[in-house]
Amino acid sequence: MITDKETNFVYFSSLIKENEKYLPFWKRLEPILIENQIGYGFIENTRDIWCRDYMPIQKDKSEFIQFEYFPDYYIDPIHIAKLTIPSETRIIDKISRKKSKIKVDGGNIIKSKNIAILTEKVLIENSNLETEMVLSTLKKELNVENVFLIPKAPYEMTGHADGMIRFLNEKDLLVADYSNESKSWQQKMDKALKRTGLNIIPYPAEFVDEKNEDGDYVAKGVYINFAQIGDIILLPQFGLEIDNIALDKTKELFSKCKVIPINSNEIAVDGGVLNCITWNIRIETRMSFNKLPKQTPNHFEQEKYVFNKLDFYLSTFDYKVIAKGFEIAWEKNTGGIVGDGNFKNMTYHFLEQVIEKNHIPQNIVDKVIELILEYMESIGQYGFDISEN
Repeated sequence: MITDKETNFVYFSSLIKENEKYLPFWKRLEPILIENQIGYGFIENTRDIWCRDYMPIQKDKSEFIQFEYFPDYYIDPIHIAKLTIPSETRIIDKISRKKSKIKVDGGNIIKSKNIAILTEKVLIENSNLETEMVLSTLKKELNVENVFLIPKAPYEMTGHADGMIRFLNEKDLLVADYSNESKSWQQKMDKALKRTGLNIIPYPAEFVDEKNEDGDYVAKGVYINFAQIGDIILLPQFGLEIDNIALDKTKELFSKCKVIPINSNEIAVDGGVLNCITWNIRIETRMSFNKLPKQTPNHFEQEKYVFNKLDFYLSTFDYKVIAKGFEIAWEKNTGGIVGDGNFKNMTYHFLEQVIEKNHIPQNIVDKVIELILEYMESIGQYGFDISEN
């Protein structure tokens, strides 16, 4: 499987920047992505921000496995509106998804190159199948040598493993402190970890006895749910006394990575942290941005393409201003893999400089840029094609 340190691009649900509740967090995160030249994009048509769970698992550079996504914690009438349908999601990349009949949330798959670890929640979700069938299917579809199960945390609603463990490498496994759990649960966890044959390294964690408005425990103190994109680690911080302890420990363990702390309370209140809101993948761009495009876009054809696909009214003036901002962003970009999120951000900054009173809503800017990128892709000037080697 593709490991986090091999990834070079990260996707977020578009809700992360559209929902006012998360906007303060996004305003802290976005500059970090830009400063560290992390390519990013957005997933459209989502119903919650936890994209790790409903997006596919990347097996290699060209193959993704899409597990069935229908978590039990979204079945009740109160939460069903938050259920994202994977087939309805939309991204700029072209990817090849192989569908699985096994039900698994992406946040419950902790992976290295050859090992996958999940909580026993996967057996509950697939109770119609024998345990050995579930494990053998996971081994085959994930293309790993071993699949191990650990007990789910007793207080955690989703039953995911990404708030409990994390691979440091192929031999070492980070395990969040579980000394506050019952002795019987600790013994069960110890036995499960021993069966993996991995070297266990304790990792900082703090249980915060706080619930959100839905009655679920918050994820404050779950430092192990960090996001890693290549050699960059985004480490959640919560304003707790052990924030610095977690930061120092992470820098010590990942000495070859750049560890960046970021306050994550706005998302932690809803029960997840940075690994939960990110879908990081490895992409091989088919276009180099280190030089000007090989083919200059025809402005008339581009405008015609965009207006033919718009499903709302847009004045010609507003279109031309947005298109100019995109053109400047396109020409100024000098390297690296750049996603729709990067282009949108650069265009926003241009619009802020040239438009004061006549503000164009961000959702309109987003849609126009997406259509311009579609046009650029249609003439062979843009796009990440990871559907084939």
